Amino acid sequence: MSKPIINGLLISAGLSGRMGQFKPLMLYKNKSFVVTIVEKLLTVCERVVVVTGFQKEKIESTINSQFSTLPTGRQVRNSQFLNRINCVYNPNYEKGMFTSLQTGLGELKKSDWVIYHFVDQPFHKEKFYSELIVQIDDNYDWIQPCYNGKEGHPVLFKKNIFGKILTADTSSSLRLIRDGVDTKCKKWECGYAQVLNDFDTQSDIEKFNSKK
Repeated sequence: MSKPIINGLLISAGLSGRMGQFKPLMLYKNKSFVVTIVEKLLTVCERVVVVTGFQKEKIESTINSQFSTLPTGRQVRNSQFLNRINCVYNPNYEKGMFTSLQTGLGELKKSDWVIYHFVDQPFHKEKFYSELIVQIDDNYDWIQPCYNGKEGHPVLFKKNIFGKILTADTSSSLRLIRDGVDTKCKKWECGYAQVLNDFDTQSDIEKFNSKK
């Protein structure tokens, strides 16, 4: 059996209204959220598509500078990384996250599986991603990490449901696709409480840091 093509889809198009700062460019361990996540996704993905919207030029500039101007000795490796990253602009980003999902997925039709990731989860460890893709099972269309029975993110979904997403109304949601009668879901008790977290507000960051 051939190795499945796994690609990453990172949603980075929103206004970050509740945070008060532009989340994709906020720093986690001295590196922007968007770059941190892209680097980790590239450890398990052939390509990563970053969907932009608000302040798209700043995101593109940050990614280009990070992956093309690192110290000597790493330049070749990181320029190869840059060739595996695509920034795609969603002109309808203010209409909701589902439009960004559709925009990004349109660039990844040749994937077997896609890791669907939000930009406000920069804290997952690299080993989380390697453990996530080990869960791939062609008997399922959807793989979701859970902690104590609660569903978290990011999720993996298979090419079987790409068409449902791309042809759905823009007002739809991925939850409706997941809960469809034909979608076969696998829940993975991953042991990482972080799958339940995201950074929507400064208070979220403070609570996350207080639990370390």
